[in-house]
Amino acid sequence: MRAVSDVGALEALVRVQLRPGVEPGGFEAHLRAAAAVSEAWRLAGDCDFEVRLSCRSLANLGAAVTELRDAGGTTSTTLVLHRVCLEA
Repeated sequence: MRAVSDVGALEALVRVQLRPGVEPGGFEAHLRAAAAVSEAWRLAGDCDFEVRLSCRSLANLGAAVTELRDAGGTTSTTLVLHRVCLEA
């Protein structure tokens, strides 16, 4: 997992469904090279990947999501408001 150094970073969760013919391994290679990707999971179900992005601005977030689409994914994006502390 990559460390997010910018405390004020804008975070988003992006669900990605690969378009027909796109190889998961190639998409994973794209995720490893993308600077905005802080975590990613390969899933079974209605989508293929869940990707956590950490960006400095909405413009950077838009560019990062466009990169996921250009790499072969159909996306659905949700902004993260805050992390819930599960320890009392």
